[in-house]
Amino acid sequence: MKKPRVYSVAELSQVVQRTIDNQPLLGDLWVRGEIANFKKHSSGHCYFSLKDKNSNIRAVMFRSRAWKLNFLPKDGMDCLVRGYISVYPRDTMLQLYAEEIIPAGVGLDFLALEELKKKLQLKGYFAPEHKQKLPFLPKGIGVVTSPVGAALRDINKVIRRRYPGMPLILYPATVQGEKAVDPIVEGIQRLNAREDIDVIIVARGGGSVEDLYVFNSEAIADAIFTATKPVISAIGHEIDFTITDLVADVRAATPSMAGELAVPVKAELIEGLNKLQDRLSYGLANRVEKERTKLAFFAETGVMKRPERWVDNYRERLAQLEFQLFKQMDKFYQQKAQTFRVSVSKLQALSPLSTLARGYSICKNIEGSIINNSQGCEIGDKLDIQLYQGKLACVVTGKEDYHEESGKIV
Repeated sequence: MKKPRVYSVAELSQVVQRTIDNQPLLGDLWVRGEIANFKKHSSGHCYFSLKDKNSNIRAVMFRSRAWKLNFLPKDGMDCLVRGYISVYPRDTMLQLYAEEIIPAGVGLDFLALEELKKKLQLKGYFAPEHKQKLPFLPKGIGVVTSPVGAALRDINKVIRRRYPGMPLILYPATVQGEKAVDPIVEGIQRLNAREDIDVIIVARGGGSVEDLYVFNSEAIADAIFTATKPVISAIGHEIDFTITDLVADVRAATPSMAGELAVPVKAELIEGLNKLQDRLSYGLANRVEKERTKLAFFAETGVMKRPERWVDNYRERLAQLEFQLFKQMDKFYQQKAQTFRVSVSKLQALSPLSTLARGYSICKNIEGSIINNSQGCEIGDKLDIQLYQGKLACVVTGKEDYHEESGKIV
């Protein structure tokens, strides 16, 4: 009979801890509950419990996380706590290890916003490489905002001051509440389709977090990201931050700042152009004067008064070069002629005609084959004898054969 394994208390505690730690669901989760027995230790760690009507769980937040809290949790406070579940080995006690605490009143909206931020970040909506640069001098500016708000007045005032005459096209839209999403999206799309606009500003004046919450809409983020023209976000004040600010190509701290970013100062451009024109005029005048001075100098020299003398120098040089050229050509010709003569001599020495000229001849039978042995013909055969000059037609009337073995003529 097999004996059952007996665990020690420590071993059992480790088994339970490993089992809990291996559960993905418990590795990162949000828990909502009422804080009880909150105590901040001198070490900086925070100990408390989370409870509701039916259950209670102990929790701890270590100092490395607790110092980031922007409020002090208190007993009875309804909160959202993010963390992971594990076992405290000494007491084998289930415990929530808190990493973040948010008051439940704003916590749900915060969670939804954080989830949307993660989603858009994964899609590349916030990536710097997707940001478009603002044009130096746009043809026109499009603005999506309320027609009666302070944002439009501020933008218009700044643009009129910086660049008088710059076209400013307004798409009127409500900028607060859930019903404002569709008009803002439509405004971005309509202005993006216009050929007379190079920059779009989405603007709203200051307000509470709830007033600005419409600019955390995914639909508005999609419209900005897909726009082919750069979008400037000018929502609220400098301390306010929305998803629209993160997706936009450029964020302006205020609507007035958006106007400054959108257009340069016209007077400065004109002044710069005038300076460039002055520099160009000065440069041209200076160059003309220098060339005129050079021309006057050359006009007084012998070259300009008697230009044929200047040409005579080059004629003399040309004659020298011509003489050297013909001399080199003659030398080259003589070398090649000598080489040719040597080659001809070698060819003549190897020519059969040279041999024939010394008294030798070539015998051929009627088929044209050369006869170099008496055994190659018979008495009565007709032969052609090739001499150095002319041929002979002969008939063999007699012959002597030479045997190599005996060395005798037969």
